[in-house]
Amino acid sequence: MTPEELKQKLSQITASEEKYRSGIRPDTSAFSFTRINGIDVMEFSYANISSQYNAIPFLVRKHSRFRDYPFHIHDWIEITYMYSGSCVQVIEGKEYRMEEGQLILMAPGTVHTILPLTEDDILVMIALGQKHLTNNFFNRLSSSSIVSNFFINAFNTQSSREPFFLFPSQDDRRLKVFIEEFLCEWYDPSLATLDIQNNIFSLIISELVNIMNDHMTASRIRSRNSYIIPLLRYIEENYKTCTLSDAADAFGLNPNYLSNLLKKHTGSSFNELVSKEKLSAAKRLLDNSDLSVNEIINYVGYQNMSFFYKKFKERYGILPGDYRKHNVRIAS
Repeated sequence: MTPEELKQKLSQITASEEKYRSGIRPDTSAFSFTRINGIDVMEFSYANISSQYNAIPFLVRKHSRFRDYPFHIHDWIEITYMYSGSCVQVIEGKEYRMEEGQLILMAPGTVHTILPLTEDDILVMIALGQKHLTNNFFNRLSSSSIVSNFFINAFNTQSSREPFFLFPSQDDRRLKVFIEEFLCEWYDPSLATLDIQNNIFSLIISELVNIMNDHMTASRIRSRNSYIIPLLRYIEENYKTCTLSDAADAFGLNPNYLSNLLKKHTGSSFNELVSKEKLSAAKRLLDNSDLSVNEIINYVGYQNMSFFYKKFKERYGILPGDYRKHNVRIAS
């Protein structure tokens, strides 16, 4: 499928949309509702909307035009992308206008609705079933594991989490290309469709990280939340040698404040995040290189061999040498 064919497909008026445009309202009697802050809220489950729940990590749908949506919640992580036109989403009681090219990343359990779309307004939803958000899934993303884990923690932890992010991506050329290619693969799958979808999705997330960083730099936002992703990127790039003092100096923050900020938003201390990066890098080298364990220890920045062995076993439940032997046997 080409981008032109994709546009034609998404622009077509479906049978349901034709009914909504003529004034027929959808029947919601079969859905379950719950009462939240005095409002009847419809509940959606990923398992109910996807007959292939156990097989695919993604579900893509175009939002129906010409209809009212009730306030609703769902148990999946949702990306909504304004493919064309514009819309208004009401999230947690506040209206947010989406322009063409903008994207919202929304947490499970967030109460929201979408005001009626016109014929020119095409909004696409990508649902991520939480069952599939494993470490293996996020390790495939081009943004490193720390950034990926930040997104997971932010949307799955009830404390200190943001319900959504609205990305000012309307002028981002690459995100548009990545989204279009992802949708083309979804609607016209190839033989290797799952690998292609996973890889394109990793590019989408990586570009969202870039967009967020660029936006924060341009607007010079220095609220507490604005530091989190840049701090995590700093650790990703400097894990071999960085210290808490180095990071604090780089961002002009008090070391204790920086440490507390990371702990609040990621659940891990600075040293724990650095250790995770070192161990993840060591594991990748055990999988993909012929370096000896001692060479790997030096490469990732550990000075104490015994300490590395202890931390590696704590994290992965096996010693590094045994881990490599085990993987070699599996490959054989």
